[in-house]
Amino acid sequence: MTHNSHSLTDRINHHYSELTANSRRLADYLLLNPEKILIMSTNEIAEVCSVSKTSVSRFIRRLGYADHLSLRNELLQVRESGEPVLTKSLENCDFHQEIQALELLREQINSTDLGPLIDSLANAPRIKIIGYRNSYPLAMHFRQQLMQCRGNVELLPLPGQTIGEDLAAIEDTDFVIVIGIRRRVSHFSKMIEQLQGNKTLLITDQSGQKYAPSASHLLICHMNNETPLDSYSVPMSLISHLVNNTYQVLKGNATKVSSKISVNYSKLNELE
Repeated sequence: MTHNSHSLTDRINHHYSELTANSRRLADYLLLNPEKILIMSTNEIAEVCSVSKTSVSRFIRRLGYADHLSLRNELLQVRESGEPVLTKSLENCDFHQEIQALELLREQINSTDLGPLIDSLANAPRIKIIGYRNSYPLAMHFRQQLMQCRGNVELLPLPGQTIGEDLAAIEDTDFVIVIGIRRRVSHFSKMIEQLQGNKTLLITDQSGQKYAPSASHLLICHMNNETPLDSYSVPMSLISHLVNNTYQVLKGNATKVSSKISVNYSKLNELE
C-alpha cells in the first residue's frame, strides 16, 4: 500500500475506532486483503464479511471514496506507480493472512522510532508486564525472553490475584507493558486510564487503537477476522523483535545474564 495520507490503510486506521461492528469486519478484512478490492465485486466482499452490499458501500463512502470504483482505481494507480500490490488471491497458501499481517507490522516498525522504547526495555529499573486471557501467554513469553538479557521483570497479576494491589505498587521509574489482544477484560480501559501517568507500552490489535492517547508507546498487531480462531504469530514476532533489539543494546551485560542462566540450568539439571 502507498504511504500517503490518502491510502486505504491510513483511512481505515483513522476511522477504525468510530466504526460499527459490521464496518470493523470490513476494515479488518481489507487491511489484510487490500487486493480483494481489485478482484472482487461489492457483492462478493459483502458475502465474505457477512454484511450487506449497502454496508460495504456505506463503509467505502465513510472512508472518503465516492464508490467502489474510485477505491479500486486508487489501488490500480499504486500498482502502476511501481509499488507492489497483490492482484491475485493466493488460495493455496495457508499462511497468506499471517504474511499480510506481518507485512503490516514491518511497515509499522519501519515508520516508528523504536529507540526510546528499546531504551526503556533495556534500562528501566523494573519492568512490569500485564496480560489477561489469550494475552497472558504473550505476556509470560515476553517476560521469559527479557529475563534472558536483564533482571527485574515481573508478570502481573499473580495467578488468582486481582490487579489493584500491583497497580498501587508501580513506581514512576517502572516501565509497564500491557498486552491486550482481542477480547479484553472489562476493567481494561480503567486500568489503562490509571496507568496514564506511567511510562507504558501497549501491544494490542486494531480494535485497541482507541487507547493510543493513554499509552507512551503503541504497537498494533493486525489480527485476521477471516478464520474462526486467531493466529498469534504477529505479536510473537513483535516480541522477538523487541527483545532482540534490547539484547543488542545491553550487549555484554545481556551476555552475562544469559550465560549465568545457562550455568544454573546445567547445575540444576533442569533441561534435557
